[in-house]
Amino acid sequence: MKTFIITGASKGLGADIAKQCLHSGDHCILIARTVNPEFAGLASQFGTKLTFIRMDLQETEKLSPLVKEILTEADEKSDLYFINNAGVIDPIKPIGNLGHESLEFSMKVNFMAPIVLTDEFIKQTKDSDRKKVVVNISSGAAKNPYHGWAAYCSTKAGLEMFTRVAGLEQDKAPFPVSLISFSPGVMDTEMQGTIRLADKNDFADRDKFHEYKEKGMLRSPELVAEKLLQLLEMEELENGKFYDIKDLL
Repeated sequence: MKTFIITGASKGLGADIAKQCLHSGDHCILIARTVNPEFAGLASQFGTKLTFIRMDLQETEKLSPLVKEILTEADEKSDLYFINNAGVIDPIKPIGNLGHESLEFSMKVNFMAPIVLTDEFIKQTKDSDRKKVVVNISSGAAKNPYHGWAAYCSTKAGLEMFTRVAGLEQDKAPFPVSLISFSPGVMDTEMQGTIRLADKNDFADRDKFHEYKEKGMLRSPELVAEKLLQLLEMEELENGKFYDIKDLL
């Protein structure tokens, strides 16, 4: 039995991971601000256990009790897969025009939320001898700078280093958690639409992303979800590693 905990599960990659897990009969605990009505039908069709928790991840003060609620809902002896998928691309602005509120929102959703959730997950499962995996959805932006993406690049880079440190530490734990970063590359999602709508003065590479769409170069979230779930079936993940989908195709 597996329990998948997925943030940002109402759309994009999170939704496709959830759909494939529901098809496989795995218990899904989905965390998002809005409900995707398709999931209830899939759970009923495949006889899958489905738990939905409505949460706005920028409310970071609520995340510690959220993990307790998640673990209460999870099957007692099932393997646990915690996928920190929620993320935002905004603000797409050059430094000097980021703005405090939009920058704070990006920091909370992209960085604070996944590290608080991971910290609490490790703390609350430290005595549990079962398979425990945390996947932090990353990006090439964690390793490469993009004009206008200071907030996104910085938060993803911070999360990448956090994952590496956590992986290093967990290798020495009695009942370790496996932690990895996973870069899905360019996908045909709502986030890509936001990128294409950016002002070219704010995002110098905008035309390149229009080209990705026009030439059919965007991967489907369904394919990316499939490759991620295949990766998680591996006997042993390298703790703290950055896995890039390009290496899995």
